[in-house]
Amino acid sequence: MVNILPAKEIYLQGNEHALLLLHSFTSHTRDMKKVAAKLHEEGYTCYAPLYRGHGNAPEQLLQYNVNDWWQDVMNAYQFLLDEGYQKISVIGISIGGIFTLKLAQLEQLEQIIVLSVPVEKEPEQLKQRIMDYAYNYKNIEGKSALQISNEIEPFTNMPLDSFIAFQHFIKDTMLHLNKITIPIAIFYGERDEDVYAQSAETIYQQVQSSKKKLKGFANSKHLMTLGRDQEDIMKEMMEFLRMNNGNLTQ
Repeated sequence: MVNILPAKEIYLQGNEHALLLLHSFTSHTRDMKKVAAKLHEEGYTCYAPLYRGHGNAPEQLLQYNVNDWWQDVMNAYQFLLDEGYQKISVIGISIGGIFTLKLAQLEQLEQIIVLSVPVEKEPEQLKQRIMDYAYNYKNIEGKSALQISNEIEPFTNMPLDSFIAFQHFIKDTMLHLNKITIPIAIFYGERDEDVYAQSAETIYQQVQSSKKKLKGFANSKHLMTLGRDQEDIMKEMMEFLRMNNGNLTQ
């Protein structure tokens, strides 16, 4: 059987402008590994925390919920403050993008970039994400179909309660988009599900930022930072972060 190594957080110290990099649900810091390396080359300090239960055996995810992961994000933000960084921007993908929007509603950030963000998710969809992750993880481990079937049972039997709370967290974040006034870039993959392009448009329309950018990437699916447009996406990120004034257009 294959032994899958657990993921780790990423912390690359650079200049006084710190970037908090937030990964997606059921994934881990690999979502942001290339982004961190590239932006660190440009001089930025980059910190990608690992949410509890992520980047390891899927059973660990069963112990936590959205409130734990949100607390991980808040702890990561506080870590950067404690390290002495007063200029902090945030980049988040998928659920990491939800956390980015929430953080921008509550804290004093410089700029934010969100990718592949859903404005809504059904509890059943969120549960299915964990089940798919568990199946794929065990398949990569080389386990038999019978063993996988037996080990998937606890995931199948998960109650929807924590996923309903997750859905409410997303809805609450979207209800307060008008609190966001700092510069924001919203990216989506044109090969992702249509709902993500629609979500990007909704976010673009509802934030109150005078500097905002909406952009689709033709060759990208959901995990944009790992896909075929990743070089273009990182160039767009760098350009956006460098901008200090002037209104952005679509």
